[in-house]
Parts: sequence; C-alpha cells; structure tokens
Amino acid sequence: MSIAGQVELTLVGDADHKQGILQDLQKLGAVHLVPLKAPPPESGPDAADDVREAFYYLSPSPVKRRSQRPSHEHPLNEVVQEILENKYQRQDVIDRIEIIRQRQRALVPWGDFEFPELDEIDNVRLWFYQVQLAKRVLLEKIKLPWQIMHSDQRFHYLAVLSQEEPGEEDIPFHRFHTGAQSQSQLAASREEALVHLEDLDAKRESLTRWILPLHDAIDQSLDQRALSLASAQVLEAKPVFVLQGWISKDSLPALSEWINTVPAAYRLREPTGDDNPPTLLLNGDLIGGGQEAVVFFQLPGYRSWDPSVVIFFSFSVFFGMILADAGYALLLAVPLLAKWKKMSTPGSVAIRLRNMAAGMIGCAVAYGVLVGSYFGVSPTEGSVLAALDLLDMNDFTTMMKISIGVGVIHLVIAHSMVMWVNRHSRLALASLGWIVGIAGSFMLWLDYMSAEGFELTRSPFFWCLPIWLLLILTCSSDRPIHSARDVLLQLVDGVGGVMGLTKAFGDILSYMRLFALGLAGASLAATFNELAVAARDSVSVGGFLLFALIIVFGHGLNLVLAIMSGVIHGLRLNLMEFYNWGIQGEGYPFKAFAKRGDSKWNH
Repeated sequence: MSIAGQVELTLVGDADHKQGILQDLQKLGAVHLVPLKAPPPESGPDAADDVREAFYYLSPSPVKRRSQRPSHEHPLNEVVQEILENKYQRQDVIDRIEIIRQRQRALVPWGDFEFPELDEIDNVRLWFYQVQLAKRVLLEKIKLPWQIMHSDQRFHYLAVLSQEEPGEEDIPFHRFHTGAQSQSQLAASREEALVHLEDLDAKRESLTRWILPLHDAIDQSLDQRALSLASAQVLEAKPVFVLQGWISKDSLPALSEWINTVPAAYRLREPTGDDNPPTLLLNGDLIGGGQEAVVFFQLPGYRSWDPSVVIFFSFSVFFGMILADAGYALLLAVPLLAKWKKMSTPGSVAIRLRNMAAGMIGCAVAYGVLVGSYFGVSPTEGSVLAALDLLDMNDFTTMMKISIGVGVIHLVIAHSMVMWVNRHSRLALASLGWIVGIAGSFMLWLDYMSAEGFELTRSPFFWCLPIWLLLILTCSSDRPIHSARDVLLQLVDGVGGVMGLTKAFGDILSYMRLFALGLAGASLAATFNELAVAARDSVSVGGFLLFALIIVFGHGLNLVLAIMSGVIHGLRLNLMEFYNWGIQGEGYPFKAFAKRGDSKWNH
C-alpha cells in the first residue's frame, strides 16, 4: 500500500570478473539497472524462436500430459523439430479439410456423379456452366448438346457435351470448374483427412509432456539476452567496470550479504531532488487489483503516492452504484465462484483480479439491497428485504445528494493525499484550501437544499469560500518570496489556481452519472418485466414462451450494458476526475535485472 523507497547503487568491479558478477546480480534479482551506454542495435531472430513457436503451439492444447524432461538420447532440439513438424502437418490437414468442405458445398447443385472414361464416350467431355435465370433465353442459341441439371432461385446449372472446351461464341457463359472428384469421393477424402487430424491431435497431446522444458528454455534464452544487454550497457574501463541502478531499501540486507562474496565495491546514495527513481508499488493480493488498474492507466511518480487502495474500493463502489441490482450482482457471482479456485495462485495477476471482481460484486449486492432492486422487482412490503430497502431510486433529490457526496469525498481524498505528499512545502496549504473549499461548498449546498429561508452569509460554511480563495491565491506555487515581483508572480499563479474552480465543479457534477446510469438500468429492468408480463397475458398460446424470451434477452442485454457502463464509467471517474487532482507526475516502472520467475520485483 505504498511506493517502495529506493536508493541509488553504484557498483565497481573487476573487469575480468564482469560476466560472473552480472550473473550473480541477475540471480539476486533486486536491482533496476540504469544504462550507462547506448543500447546495442536490435539483433535478428534468435535460436529460441523455434522453441517459442513450439511452446505456443502446445500451450492451448485442451488435454495435457504429465510433464517430462528430454533425455540425452532425445535432446530438446529434436523435440522442438518433432513438435513443429506436427504443427505444420496439422495446419496442412486443416486447410485440406476446409478446401474439401468448400468443394462439397459447391457441388451440391450438380448432384453426386463421376466422370466416365473418355474412350467409353468417344472422348466427349462434360463442361459445366452457371446460367442466371434472366439469361435462360440464350440457351436456345447453343448448338452443342446441353442439359439443365438443376435450377434454384438464382441459376440454372448447365452441362454441355463437347470434345473441346467451348469458346465464348459457342457458350456465352462463365465456365464452372467442378474438379475431378465426385461428392462421394470428396466425402471419402474428407473422412480420411479427419482421421489423420485425429492422429495428429493425439500426437500433439502426447507432445504436451514437453511444455515445461520448453518454457524453461524460453526463460533461459530471455535471461541470456537480458544478461548480454546488461553487459553491453555497463561502463567498462580496464581494469574495472561500473554499473548503476536502483535498489529497494527492503533488498539492502540481501545486497550486503552478496557483495561480500564478489570482487566488487559499492556505494549507496539516497535520491536527491534531481533524481528520478523508478516506481515500485507494494500491495498485497487482497487489494492488488487496484494496483493493476493504476499500472494500466498511469504509474504515479516516485515522489507521489500509491492510489491503489483508493482505486480498489472506489471502483468497487462505483460499479455497485451503476449496476444497482442485487439480482444481477448475484448472477455475476456464479461464474466468479466457478473460477475461484483456478484464479487463486498467490502472487499472480489472476488472484488480484479475482479479489477486485469479488469487491465489485459485493458492493453491487449491498447497494442493490439498499435500493431494493432484484432483477427490476422490488421486495414485497413487510419482508426482510423490504426492511433493508433504505434508498428510493426515484427520490431524485436524495440520490443526487448521495452521488455528488461520493464525488466530494473522492476529490477530498485526492487533495488530502497531495497535501501529505507536499507536507514540507507551501503547496500543502493549497491542497488544504481545495479540501476546505470543496467540502464547505457541498455543505453550503446541503444547507440551501434543506432550508426554506436560506441566507448565504449566515451559513457557517460560507466562510469556507474566502478561506479557499486566500489559500489558493497565496499557496498555489512554492516559489521563494524575496521581492515584490515574487509576490506578484505568486498571485498570478494563484489566479491560475482559482481558475480551476470551474474544472472542480464539472468534475464533481460528473459523479452524477452514478445515479443516472443506475436509474437507467433499474428502469430498463422494470420495463422488460412489464413487457414480459403483458406478452404472457395477451397471447393465449405460447405466452409463456414470449415471457421467457423477453426476460432472458431483455435482462441479458440490460446486464451487458450495465457491466460495460460500470467498468467504463468507473474507470473514468477514478482515472480521470480523481487522477487529475490526486496524482502529480508520471513515473516509470521498476524492472529488476533478474532471472525470469526468480524476482518478486518484476512488475
């Protein structure tokens, strides 16, 4: 739930031992290397391309065998060639099956026939043509023997007898090529190809036992490429070489233990204001889904703060308010529970997304119960569920207050974290001004909405506005004040800060979409229910079928729209309105120089 502190590492080692030291550093897997030289030009295909192709061919196989490792009698390169040969043969067979299928479909109008031997019919051949119905009259001008084999809504299918291919002057139509095989022969060929495909699939399934060594070989290839790149980007001046990087403070004990075993010296230095360390977010699997959303959109700078926790909970709440139906939420819980065990690998992205989905669905169930919506049906009066129905979606005033209140809380959190980040600067007072201004304006609006004889200056929250104006005008920049000119420039910066009022107002109103989209989904659900009941009662035969179709397709469509709205607008509110106020500056990710799969710092 934080950004890991970094220190700069400068390591000086014996150039003769450079490769060994880099290999050990790669095993340590805790340092983000800073290139001291320009990277070498991109090289062409490497030897691992075939291994990757084999691995990605076997991975989607629906059935996999127990993993094995190649022996000396059957080395990995032979295994790779065997896999690729299976792949190419399988592709050829699939292409052949598709060609046969298309040919069979094309021959349907002509029927199932076989060509007789030419010497049996005096070397006379059959020539086939498709004739549009509108050109039927042209058939009377053909002097060669012909016969219509079949007709449909578009064409006559014409067979003509001739020893040589007729010219355009003989038959003014485009010739149709049937091929040498009849439908029966094509069916036999297709059956033979399908059997061959089954054999190749069985062979592919057998070859899946080599997936693990293929994966290891890919990792080794990538590790070797990373090692070569690191070696090319360190600074070397015989008899020493120098590398620089960033290392997390949590990894310093491991570094200290390792450095005593190699011929190298090192220096650690705290970052200064001129440095730009990489950003390493530290979040557990429970709320790690928020981190995945943050990394996807914009990684905060090293000196900013980690919004992952806020994104996790706010995104869940926003999704629940937009879905606004407990029935829909419980329906979404079914596939999540079905995939729960499969998505439970600790440290993986899957478990983080699983927990994020659980939070979203949990909030949707809770909010759906509060607004009393279950597939668009309200609970019966006097029931337990009716007692939990505390919010009326049709009470526009209350729902508007809740939606805007959520936006105010969201932006207040953003300014509070910015104030903490800038706690040693005058800019913290500007953030405090925004907190006072936004929260005070909201409370002032609530007073106006609830009081009949409202007087602006008599409300205690009115004084939040001049406090906001004063703090923004005087603290919107941290420039030193040494002269009247500095004071004037500070006021100019302050006026620019005050101009942000319109943006803040628009951003807070943007949270009204939470109520609007939730109300739209609830209204659609209720409408589909009314249509289904009306269709059932108005049709004597098949009424229940119409009822079921409207319920399934109507609620299915509404659920899809609600999910899309919840995800898209939830992300927008978090990563645009909230981010614009809460995150200052963009960082770049911490990538440890490590063997694949060995380091926990690769994000």
